[in-house]
Amino acid sequence: MKLIEKKENKIIFSAEIDESLANAIRRYVNQIPIFAIDEVEISKNDSPLYDETIAHRIGLIPLKQNKADEKKVLKLKLATSKEGIVYSGELTGNLKVSYDKIPITILNRGQELEVVAIAKAGKGSEHSKFSPGLMFYRNLFEIKIDKECPKEVTESCPQNLLKLKDGKVVAEDVFKCDMCGSCVDFFKKRKKEQIEITPAKEVIISIESFGQIDEKEIFKESVKALKKDLAEVSKKIEK
Repeated sequence: MKLIEKKENKIIFSAEIDESLANAIRRYVNQIPIFAIDEVEISKNDSPLYDETIAHRIGLIPLKQNKADEKKVLKLKLATSKEGIVYSGELTGNLKVSYDKIPITILNRGQELEVVAIAKAGKGSEHSKFSPGLMFYRNLFEIKIDKECPKEVTESCPQNLLKLKDGKVVAEDVFKCDMCGSCVDFFKKRKKEQIEITPAKEVIISIESFGQIDEKEIFKESVKALKKDLAEVSKKIEK
């Protein structure tokens, strides 16, 4: 594996694995147990939003995970009469929200909001609120360039991957190539194709976290869930 890019809640890396395996790992992202708010009890709501809308917005707030409490049902509370926007960070309890500044509703002077939210662990295959993030992948490509390739071809690449170095055309940041074919089309009017693009053995994997768990943890837990199911299948076959 080779790290390509690392940002907040996002990682991109290349790996030499079969596409079918990458796809299986991607699908098992939604088999990772994740805490989310499942029920909302509203005792006071003077805000302009309906109870159902408040409940829906609270239900989609990402929560920081606690594996020790995975089998428990936990509560969070919110009680405020403060004028202005009510944010997710005002929810207090056994779990912490991933982001403090998610707006829930707005209150005017004299208005109140009282909520009890019940959180439990679930899987993204049941509901999107339990999903920890996204994983997607694509092919990595190899670019072979002829030594006598004309420098004008550098202007054809929309990703600006083709550069001039010591008077020769070279490809940089190859991982950005999406096989658009612009550089190949450049040679259609010419007799000789001087650039060849072919799929490499590696795939580029991108993982984005919604904030409940780290993006690296998403990949590890997805592989772990896949291994667990494969072990069960193996046991049943042996019987």
